[in-house]
Amino acid sequence: MDELEQRWLYALSAPLVALNPDADYTAPTYCFDLKHVDVEGGWGITTRQQLLDMLSTADTGHATQLNEAYRQWERCLPSEWQALLETLDTRQRAFYELASRTFGECGSGGIRAWDIGRMGFLLRSAVLHGWIDLTESLWLHGRMAARARYYYDSWTSYLNGFVVGKAFWHCLGNKDEELNHEYDRQGDYIGTTVVIRKLDRDARALFAELPWDMPLQLPERPDSLGEFDWS
Repeated sequence: MDELEQRWLYALSAPLVALNPDADYTAPTYCFDLKHVDVEGGWGITTRQQLLDMLSTADTGHATQLNEAYRQWERCLPSEWQALLETLDTRQRAFYELASRTFGECGSGGIRAWDIGRMGFLLRSAVLHGWIDLTESLWLHGRMAARARYYYDSWTSYLNGFVVGKAFWHCLGNKDEELNHEYDRQGDYIGTTVVIRKLDRDARALFAELPWDMPLQLPERPDSLGEFDWS
């Protein structure tokens, strides 16, 4: 892969770079100092196998709690949607109402970008730790790129999906009856505004040179991955 294609893959985790001042938008290793990448404390990952096992989170992470809500909002008539809300408990209703308010920004992909972006961060951190090499990282990134392009139609909807996903995750510890209020407050939460402002300020030129549908000449699956095969 040429450098521009690799940058496209690394852009999947750009929102995590925006949150970390010592990180790099285009570096294969995310940043250059292990002390700033605490995947052991934050993720409990200390080995290559643990890292590979964690990658399934791209499909089984927080987005699974909202996928059906986004699907139903897309297919329901207004009367059907209201009837559906009446069948839900307080927490699920808050989830579904969040999906209805953010579908216009995220599209049917919902918050899957939150899970995909975090796995991109882990892959780049894994290269820094020496758990995987660059070719392995690029192939694994390619699996995430396929997911991102399937669920989203632009960088805008992908990045929106990440930001909404981060807000969703940030509020999970709140009581059921507090969720709607907390979701409304997330637009002013510093963890959200930092991502948006820094991406706009520091990564605008990067995304301008990375069309969403850019052809990607991905490497073949490395034999070093053994039986690990990710569709």
